[in-house]
Amino acid sequence: MLRQPFSVAVLITLAGVIPFLALGAIVLLDPLGSQTAIEVLISYGAVILSFTGAVHWGFALRDTAHPVNSTPLTPATLGAERQLLIFGIVPAVIGWLALSVMLHFQAPALALFLLLVGFFITIVAETIGRGRGVVAANYLTLRWAVSIIVLLVLLTVLATVLTGMRVG
Repeated sequence: MLRQPFSVAVLITLAGVIPFLALGAIVLLDPLGSQTAIEVLISYGAVILSFTGAVHWGFALRDTAHPVNSTPLTPATLGAERQLLIFGIVPAVIGWLALSVMLHFQAPALALFLLLVGFFITIVAETIGRGRGVVAANYLTLRWAVSIIVLLVLLTVLATVLTGMRVG
């Protein structure tokens, strides 16, 4: 089973969800540890959001670095590859903004909101990319499953901060 790269990707992706779940649980269950857990959650979320953008660079460079039968890519394909490269930067910028807002302005609610927006934009863009044949179906299924979990954790933590149940 683990000989297929996608099987390994599934396991690694599921392992990557564990910190979101654990930190979300700490925020909900440990009032004294919630501030640190919120900060670590925002930091981890920013890193993972950046990674989701980097995947698009892999999609874009896969075809341009190794063209099939050395066949030149069509202008339409090259345009799509450029869009992937440009979009690949967006999640990293949003993650950086979220981290900066938390670190320099002590605004965890805004940081959590930015991460929510970033993860949502990314999965919507990937869904559009699937319709254009850029994103593989199995990858998109995995990303939706994980994105739902991440979005729910971030939304729950944001709600606890906004209602004053926890201070970030």
